[in-house]
Amino acid sequence: MAGFKFALEKVLQYKEQLENEVKAKLADLGAKKQMSEKRLAGLKQDELFQEQKLSKTPVHETGERWLIDNYIKAIRQDIQQTQKNIALLDTRIEQTRIELAEKAKDRKVMEKLKEKHFELYKKEEQLKEQRNLDEIASIRFKTQTY
Repeated sequence: MAGFKFALEKVLQYKEQLENEVKAKLADLGAKKQMSEKRLAGLKQDELFQEQKLSKTPVHETGERWLIDNYIKAIRQDIQQTQKNIALLDTRIEQTRIELAEKAKDRKVMEKLKEKHFELYKKEEQLKEQRNLDEIASIRFKTQTY
């Protein structure tokens, strides 16, 4: 059916564009979360290494122990901040998933409308074709009877 044109095609395309933008946003947030989780794992590993190093440092090397202890405290602060960042990203990811579901729903509504319009178009075309065939048949019948 080459003659079919959906009047709201631009609106449908816009809905698809909005959905794709939200998908890209979700992918970006997922990548950020993955990077933060890798950073967290690295920080925890570094914390463990520094704690082992502190336990092996002799008690009489107070300066070295003080440095390592302060470094461990800084690592723990980084761990807490990274955990907060991951929790924030989780919240944003969930909000974006909800937004994506809404955008997909909007797009699907438009696609259903397009399908309904196409079905109506097909029925109208079939009806026109049937009328033409009926007219041809009646013309032939009239010419045969006279």
